[in-house]
Amino acid sequence: MFWAEDRRLLPRDSWTRLVTKRVVIVVEGQTEEAFVNEVLQPHLGYDAVSLTPIVVHTSRSADGHAHRGGGSWQHYQNHLRRLLQQPHWDLVTTMIDFYGYPDDAPWCSCTSLHDQPTCAESRETGMRDAFAYNPRFLPFISLHEFETLIIAAGSQKSSILGDADAPAKFRHMLNSVEGNAEALNNGPLTAPSKRVLAALPDYRKVRDGVAVLEGDLGPALDHAPRFHDWVDLLAGAGA
Repeated sequence: MFWAEDRRLLPRDSWTRLVTKRVVIVVEGQTEEAFVNEVLQPHLGYDAVSLTPIVVHTSRSADGHAHRGGGSWQHYQNHLRRLLQQPHWDLVTTMIDFYGYPDDAPWCSCTSLHDQPTCAESRETGMRDAFAYNPRFLPFISLHEFETLIIAAGSQKSSILGDADAPAKFRHMLNSVEGNAEALNNGPLTAPSKRVLAALPDYRKVRDGVAVLEGDLGPALDHAPRFHDWVDLLAGAGA
């Protein structure tokens, strides 16, 4: 089928590509980069939204090699400013861990609050304020780190990385927080990554993180409400 536009005949798939919204996601590392490409993009589909993950370079060594993830807010701020100055991006967003949030970033001191979802929202508000509430900027801070999604998704599997006992361990974790994986403590000994390693000693984030989440993102969405809201906003960007 063809669509007429400006006296030209374009194949319909070409017309669809012309209206695809381009979204860039600033992420912390290669696992998150692979997650966007291999899990999140297929979940959202390819017609309405095109996702591009970019790993933030936070510093450089003496030989000029860039270091990825972590670092100070200044590196994130400079990176985000450059992206917002590029008009071809319809939306600029982030996927930054609450646990690894830069110490000098807006609202970092709110870690002392017991209500960490409110703290995450305050940090996102501070980030928006840093860019004068640019309507193309949608900051997102993950509670509390990538492994939150591993626990949420893994709880619904029959086995994880060949371990048939791990899903029950993850379900027990979720039951302790009424099914909300984002409520799992972010303390040094009880962070989601520590809990995953306790249940799956052979788990390695870069090697295994995306593999656990591939196929169906539904369980992760069901047990991570802030993450779910963010994914819905990304889907809406292409509406």
